[in-house]
Amino acid sequence: MPHGLILDLDSTVETVYGDQAGAAKGTNPHKPGRKSYHPLLAFEGKSRLNLNAVLRPGNTHSSTNAADFLKQTFDLLGERKVKYARFDKGFGGEDFYRLWESNNIGYVGKLKWTKRLAKEVRACRYWTRYVDEEWIIEGITLIYKATSWTKSRCIAIIRKTQVFEHGQGRIVFDEDWQYEALVTNLEWAPIDLWRFYNQRCCMENYIKEAKNGFSMDRIATSEFEANTLDLLIKLLSYNLFERFKSDCCEPVHQRYTIARFRLEFFHCAATLVRHSRSVVLKLIKDFGNQHAWKRIEAKVVQLE
Repeated sequence: MPHGLILDLDSTVETVYGDQAGAAKGTNPHKPGRKSYHPLLAFEGKSRLNLNAVLRPGNTHSSTNAADFLKQTFDLLGERKVKYARFDKGFGGEDFYRLWESNNIGYVGKLKWTKRLAKEVRACRYWTRYVDEEWIIEGITLIYKATSWTKSRCIAIIRKTQVFEHGQGRIVFDEDWQYEALVTNLEWAPIDLWRFYNQRCCMENYIKEAKNGFSMDRIATSEFEANTLDLLIKLLSYNLFERFKSDCCEPVHQRYTIARFRLEFFHCAATLVRHSRSVVLKLIKDFGNQHAWKRIEAKVVQLE
């Protein structure tokens, strides 16, 4: 695991189809009105490994018990230090921000765009332009205090709009600006904060892989504790596969999903032969990636 960890927080919805213990009706974009679980997940931004997870009822908010979850994650990491953290607008609150600040962890989090914040931004006149092409991207930094905060914090505002060509000139309409707000304790330029935060979007792929490749969203039992253990086992399998790819596979294979890896290496032609009252499965002797597989096998042996 790399030094100077980047902690990415997110949550996801797992729909249930029964009376599983702990399931509850909440925000469910895929199956509105269905009961669900709402796991809270922490991934490491560079290695893509899952660091911690907790199963929660579906009616919990993204930030519910997030501070306790983070403290548990820090305990699990031991001497490994978290350098940066990223999270979306579902997370927040004074206790949540203070936890990062007290541990000297630089954080960048999406902030909800409220009328009060929009009013503050409208008063800003001097924007720094970073991109001036088909899209214009500008940024500004201001000190802002939300109603639930006990102190003011640094807010980076990024706005972008598409340019329209009109004869010899270029037109930008004020009403077409798209605004994003980021709360942070880092002294970076707004464009750097925005780009660093946007790298967090890969986390959606990590969760998708855990669901599609390792059936994280398949609820195994009706017991809450057993489903919690099932979630952790599946995420352990996800981690083992990620480590296997980084330690044993060639660069071209390190971005493979488990589904593609199975297709490339484990799915092969075979013939089922019945002879002398016995059934024999004869596998094809040669396959396309056999030489790459031999090199992977050699690296696996070296790990022992």
